Amino acid sequence: MAQILTSYSDSEFKELLSNEVRSAVREVLSCESKEKQTQQDQSGIGYRTRSETRKLLGIAYSTMHYWEKAGILVPHRIGRKVFFSNQAIREALSKAGKEVDNDLG
Repeated sequence: MAQILTSYSDSEFKELLSNEVRSAVREVLSCESKEKQTQQDQSGIGYRTRSETRKLLGIAYSTMHYWEKAGILVPHRIGRKVFFSNQAIREALSKAGKEVDNDLG
């Protein structure tokens, strides 16, 4: 095993290493979020969580549940998670007679 000789103390080296790791992780996360946004923009399909959809529509969870059962708002389930596509949200708004918002991608 090769040894690396440095002029850093243990605490200085730990701090330097910690800063470099943080920087690398931030870079990877920012690239992933930009890539994800680009993929959504290209495909035109964006998915929102139950909470995001509820806030966007300005409705209660009970209303969302009713709309799901009535077929107004169609969910996409992945395992135990529930998501709603922007297209499904647009269709639900038009079925409910509400105005479609341009923020839906």
